[in-house]
Amino acid sequence: MKKIFFLSIIAIVITSCTPLITDFIRTSDVTWSTVQLRENIDFDEAWNQVIDVLAKQFEMEMISKEGAYARTGWIYTWNTKGTYSANYRNRVIIKFSPDRTKVEIKTEAQLGSVGQWQNGFDTRLLQTVKQDIMGVVGRTTR
Repeated sequence: MKKIFFLSIIAIVITSCTPLITDFIRTSDVTWSTVQLRENIDFDEAWNQVIDVLAKQFEMEMISKEGAYARTGWIYTWNTKGTYSANYRNRVIIKFSPDRTKVEIKTEAQLGSVGQWQNGFDTRLLQTVKQDIMGVVGRTTR
């Protein structure tokens, strides 16, 4: 009886330390989401605004203004209210369309551990980043 009680306590402790990931969608084909740029914003201003939005929440891993592409490093605290989680990580990738009238956004998420990651994306992160980018460079809809 003591053994069952002890195992129950261990199970409760382990599950309380593991974050509940409700926004993770497992997929090997993460799609891009598009924000149409305002007509009165040029590429340089849009680029600076988008990079500023990302850099406030993430470390930037790769930035190529000439290629109109940027990628953040992995962050291990997005879905855990700022607490480090070794088993869930996210990053954001952006690219501008060749005509520089749109910015495409992709969020990648991985659940698991080194060598055993499940690939996908985080719906809440995508929605949050897209809203933030729309707020600074996006076209207003009526």
